[in-house]
Parts: sequence; C-alpha cells; structure tokens
Amino acid sequence: MRKLGLALLVVLPVSFLAFSQTVTAPAQSPTTAPSPSGQPSSQTSIQTITLGNAAVPLTGPWKFQPGDSPIVTGSPLWAQPQFDDAPWAPMSLAPKAGAVDIILGTSGYVPGWTSTGYPTLIGYAWYRLRVRVKDPTQPLWLKMPNDFDDAYQVYANGRFLGQFGTFSAKHVGAYISNPASFPLPAPGPDGDLDLAVRFYMHASTPFDDPEAGGLHGPPVLGLASTVHLLQASEDDVNLHRQFGSLLVDFLYLLVMPLVLWALWYNPQERAWLWLFLALGWAVVVGVVGVIENLTTLLSFEYANWVNLIVLPLWMMFWWSWFGLRERRWIPRAAWLLAATLTLLKFCAQSSYVGFSFVPLSSLHWFNAARAWVDVPFQLLLVVILVEGYRRDRTEALLAAFPMLLLMYGNFGQYLRRAFHIPSVFFPFGLGVYVFDIVSMLLVLAVAVLSLRRFLRSQVRDSLVHEAARKDLEQAQQLQQRVLVPDTFHSPAFTIQSEYRPALTVGGDFYQTLSKPDGTLILVIGDVSGKGISAAMLVAVLVGAIRSHADFTSDPASMLAMLNRRMIGRSGGHFATCLAAEISPTGVMRIANAGHIPPYLNGHELDVEGSLPLGITDDVDYPTQTFQLSPGDRLTFLTDGVPEATNPAKELYGFDRTRAISNQPAATIMAQVLTFGQEDDITVLGIQFATP
Repeated sequence: MRKLGLALLVVLPVSFLAFSQTVTAPAQSPTTAPSPSGQPSSQTSIQTITLGNAAVPLTGPWKFQPGDSPIVTGSPLWAQPQFDDAPWAPMSLAPKAGAVDIILGTSGYVPGWTSTGYPTLIGYAWYRLRVRVKDPTQPLWLKMPNDFDDAYQVYANGRFLGQFGTFSAKHVGAYISNPASFPLPAPGPDGDLDLAVRFYMHASTPFDDPEAGGLHGPPVLGLASTVHLLQASEDDVNLHRQFGSLLVDFLYLLVMPLVLWALWYNPQERAWLWLFLALGWAVVVGVVGVIENLTTLLSFEYANWVNLIVLPLWMMFWWSWFGLRERRWIPRAAWLLAATLTLLKFCAQSSYVGFSFVPLSSLHWFNAARAWVDVPFQLLLVVILVEGYRRDRTEALLAAFPMLLLMYGNFGQYLRRAFHIPSVFFPFGLGVYVFDIVSMLLVLAVAVLSLRRFLRSQVRDSLVHEAARKDLEQAQQLQQRVLVPDTFHSPAFTIQSEYRPALTVGGDFYQTLSKPDGTLILVIGDVSGKGISAAMLVAVLVGAIRSHADFTSDPASMLAMLNRRMIGRSGGHFATCLAAEISPTGVMRIANAGHIPPYLNGHELDVEGSLPLGITDDVDYPTQTFQLSPGDRLTFLTDGVPEATNPAKELYGFDRTRAISNQPAATIMAQVLTFGQEDDITVLGIQFATP
C-alpha cells in the first residue's frame, strides 16, 4: 500500500541539521546477543548504535517470520525478548542506491516481502530486531515509516506500544498510512531493546502493488525531541502532498458556477448538466481522498470506490456533447460497466472494510476480471470519440486531447507501473500527482472547448437575433403602414389617434374610413396576445375592414364579417372589437364584440356587448343608436389603458381612465405611459361639430 509521506531518507537530513551536537556514526554490524541463560546464542541480530542527539534508521537486518504468533499468558510469544528467533529469515530494510518509489516518486524505497522471497504471503507476518544503544540515559522514541502495508502493532521488550490500524478477532482495518511515533521503555542495563512489529496485509493489496508487504522503509530510533521533529516534518510533508488534489478541487469549484450559468443560459444542452455532475462528483472524490490521507476516519479504499462514478459521468458529458442521443446503448453500456467494475472491486477488496465475499483461491480471478472490465470501459470513450468525429470532425479532433487525458487518468496507473514512471512530483516542495496534472489539463481543455462552442453559439445567436430584429423592424413598418388610416377631411369631425405597441409589433388595430356622404366608419379592436402572430392577424383584419367598408358601413355586418374571417384562422387568438358609424348629422350606430365601451364627454357609454371575435360563428351583434350633439367628444381605447401597471404592480384602473377620458388622445397616452405600460395601447379621440 502506497503512503503519502516522504521516504524516510529524504526527511532524515532535515532533522540532523536541526542539531549542532556531534553525532557519532552508528556501528551497524550485527553481533550475537547472549541467551537468557547468559550463554552465547545466535538468537537475535543486534544493531548497535551510538545515538547522541540524532535519530538512527534501524535498517537491520531484521528477523522476519510469516504467520502469526501464538498467545502465551495473554500476550504474543513472538513479542517476548527471550523468544528465540534464530530460525527466522534475515530481512534488511536498507534501501538500495537509487531506489525510487514509483508511486510516490521519492528515493529510499524498500520493496515489501512479496518481492523478497514471499510472493504469496498475505495476512500476518512479524519483524524482530534487537537494538543496543550505547548512551541510553534519555527517553527514547520509535518512529515508524510512513510507507507500509497495511496495518501493524509495535512491541518493545514484550510490551505493547501502540498500533496503526484496527485489530480485532474478525477484522483488521487499514488506512492510508501516516508516520506514527511511540515512546519506548527504558533499555536494560546493557542498553538492549527487543523490538517486534506485527504486520497484517490484506489479500487484495498485492494486486495493486507488485512489491507490497510490510515495511517499505526502516523505522527510526531517537530521542523524543528528534523523533518529534521528524514526525512533525513528515506530517507537514504529508499535508503538502495534498496540494495537487486541493488545487484540482479548487479549480473544479471555480468552473462549476460557470457550468451552471451555461446550463441556465441553454437548458436544452444537457451536456452542461453532466459536466456539472462530473466536476461535482470529482470534488467529492478529492475531499474523500484528503480525509483518507490525513485522518483515520475512512478506510483507504473508499475514495477508489467513489471514484468509479466519475468516468461514466464524463462519458455522459461527451455523449451529450456530440449529440449522440440516438446511440442510447452508449450510456447504458457505461453505467453497466461501472456497476460491474464496482461490484468486482467491492468483492475483491471487501476485506478492507470487514467483509469477505470471495474465497482466497478465487481472489485472483476477481482482480483479473476487474482489470479486464476496465479495458472496455476505457475503449467506450474511443467509441464516443469516433461517433463524434462522424458528426463534427473539427470538434472531435479538438476533444481528442481531453478524452485521451481522461483515459490516461483512469488507465495510466498500469502504464506507470509497467515503465516505472513516478506518479508524483514535488515542485517547490508541494506534491502534485500525475493524476492531478491530468485532471487540471482535462478541465482546462474542456473549458477551451466549451468557450469555443459558446462563442460559436453567440455568433450564431447574434446573427439570428439580427435577422429577427430586421424582420421585426420590417413588420413594425408594415404594421404602421397598415394601421395608418386614410386622410380624413370633414367639417363634422376632428380625429386624433395614438398607438403604442408593448413590443415591436402589437395586437391592437384601428381604422377610420369615410364614405362619400361624409359618414365616418370607425373600427377599433385588440387581438389577444402580442408579437408577430398577433400582428399578422391584425393585418388580416385591417385588410378585411377596408374591403368590407366598400360595400357597407353597418357596424353589425362589419363585426359578423370579421368574426367569419377569424373562425378557423385565428391560431388560438381571439379579438375584441367595436365598430361605429357616425353620420354628419351626429347619429351614431355602434356594435360591440367584447370591447371596452367608448367614453362620451368623460362618461362611459352604456353599450351592449357580445362575444369577442373568433370564438364561435353563431353570434349576433346588436346595434345601438346614439345622437351626438355639437361639441361632443368621443374617446375609444383598448384595454392597455386601464391595465397599465406601475412598478408597484398597481393597475391604472377604470376610475383613472374615466377621469382622463375627455382629454386629448396624446395627453391620455402620455399619462398612461408615465404610469407604466403593460400591454398595447390605442387611443382614438373624435370631436363632433355641426358642419
């Protein structure tokens, strides 16, 4: 199991420089310890050291024995100082020159027991070493290395000192290892200390590390102050090693709001949703990994299991990005492979969390299956890229780099092991893993792709909006030409008109036409809705009004004709409308299809209403007759006046409308616009005078 601290030989010089006292070079030649009877024995190799104020790595050779110790009088027999370990095999913990941990990228790595003669050993094994200290006048401490597999218990002179991991009769819990230090009992009169370390390695660990097992560096013995300095130094390095992961999480958290904005801006593009989920879940994986590396709250495999969800989320992103929605087998295959890989990984590594679903004899096949399932999992990304290439060659070529990065991030561990490529670097003393670099490059490449697509969509939308703007301008000009009434000259009438659409074009319409005898034909109406569809219907109605006025000026006939035009052609719209015929003598005939009645000299006329146009073809429009007097003022308007709304959401209302109804049309329009326009507004003012 790979740990997150510098190799011991990297940090030891730091502690040596902290002391100015002279350190006597340790003599490390093995000697023979006396037997309990006082007679010479080949029982235990002794590492003799002159400590001074330094800390000395205990490279051994140690004695090593597979299996677990029998319990005698409540304590392990193999931990006792009088135990004869002569038959045990020697095992040196001295690193070879130039040895590098390919996972951590640090020097001073010692291969585990699976590569030093015990390739099939899993479970328990013991290390023993007798240390003879020349100057044991001060309290001594033992610092264990921060690179080991998977959990251990430490004994000195048969006394239990502490452990890393949890040990019970049914299960041994393992964590991402950290350096741990333990106070040692006082040596005997001759300065001897019998150290024993009980190790446990889970059955799945060798499949993740071909050189797994036990210690990957020597423990360190020294004075309390020196060991505490080393401990603090390695803890600090361990914290700095999380820099890359924290930087990736920070970068992802910066990008996620932008992705949310893109999703809000274009909710139909589901790729943004999958990208947000992929980044968010990657942040969760990073946080879990940091917790595992710096604490013992979680077993060390939780982050790996949680990480299995990230790849299918990325696949969903690329699947949506290239618009492969008809290739529904791709996401199904992705989630099926993810579920299969999760199940295989859990069965193969369930012992880490206290379960054993797979017999040891079958464990190899589950781990092999896990590796083989990972292959089509990665190849599915290639399939997505090929399918995307068929849709958009340029975008697929640009996406190839981040997709290959994604494949390397998930599959590159096998390549790094095969070619002995370090997995972590230390720029400025900060740990940055290859996977962290891949993750940062991945999100930056995706950001570039997203920016390119966004700019393209902006340009496209800009062109569309510009074309739509020109169309609206042309529609506005056309509607204004359609709505402009004929030039009207009559000594009997003075006409004022004001029209303001809520949008570029609107649904209000009006016409004032004259007959040869001086009769005024007036039609005002309001098509439901706004915008282009309402404006197109207005054009139809205005054309029908002009045509029908050539044959008759009867208000009821006009409304009936307009209703017939609306039926079947309204597209869901309806229209209120009022038609009036005013003779030069002041006789006014009027018919109303659900419109606001006109105002006469500031008072609402009592006009009988009927159903609006376009609802049903079986409608009668009753006609009423009124007599105007010289000087009378008529005001016709649409519901945009009483329905005007101010910023406080207050309606202008009919009371205010009635109060201003006798004013000129321009004044009425100005007051309503100042209050707040909500709908199309039309105001017609008719002043009657005797010819």
